[in-house]
Amino acid sequence: MLLASVRLLMTAPIAFLAGFSFTETLLSVNSGGIAGFLFFYYTSDWIILKNPHKQPRHPGKRFKRLRRILRYRNRVGPWPFILTSPFLSVPVSAFIIRKLYRRSVWILMISLLVLLFWGTLSCLLFSPFSIDQ
Repeated sequence: MLLASVRLLMTAPIAFLAGFSFTETLLSVNSGGIAGFLFFYYTSDWIILKNPHKQPRHPGKRFKRLRRILRYRNRVGPWPFILTSPFLSVPVSAFIIRKLYRRSVWILMISLLVLLFWGTLSCLLFSPFSIDQ
């Protein structure tokens, strides 16, 4: 479950190699992915504020960067961030989605459904049932 909370797609093959059954792997991958996403989603503000390496901001650069991020967000929408979240990592995608789409509960729900889909698909693809028969 801890591995799935950080790297969702790597967990299923490792769990099957460790000897877990299909049901155990499916439950641990999906519950770990969702728990990790929710943990990093709701603690991302605190983690960013407590960063000791945070450099002082320059107002001109901050507004230019913010304008560029908002322009990109408005142009492409949330779908690239949501659909590629298992390929990046769960914490990175939770930070990005929280930062850009904080007020949208629908984006959070769709992100969780996408994590469930990719977790279930990875369990089905790496399932040893096709090898044993």
